[in-house]
Amino acid sequence: MAISVVPVILLPTMDSERFERCSFSLQDRESLLTVYMTELPPFVIHFHGLRWHRCTPCAECGPGLIAGCDMAVAEVRDSPALRHYIQKNALPVKDAQELHHFRIYLGKGGCHEAFARSVYGSGPGKMSRVFASFSNSLKLRLGGI
Repeated sequence: MAISVVPVILLPTMDSERFERCSFSLQDRESLLTVYMTELPPFVIHFHGLRWHRCTPCAECGPGLIAGCDMAVAEVRDSPALRHYIQKNALPVKDAQELHHFRIYLGKGGCHEAFARSVYGSGPGKMSRVFASFSNSLKLRLGGI
């Protein structure tokens, strides 16, 4: 099967020159990538059910790694890396079927990749972290997504 990269979340700007910095946090099953851009409020990307994360420095990001995910979170469909991860870790079929490969290229911020159950952008500003934390907590309690 051919690999396809499908954007699922667009950042507020597609101009990678506006990227300033980002931070990744993992706490109490909360996985947040906060992206800071010039003249824009922070944008928070939430990975639900994160199993794996990697950041490749910009200098090591070739065209194949950044295609389709420049300043956008994209799903890498039919990902050989995800298949390898599932086999290596002997995941149960149900868990394997729920896992997706997500990727975002942030210019000088490099390329972030994650294997997670789902992803969403929770919006700009400081309240986004609070909302993402509350929303994920509620989903986990209700047995959703």
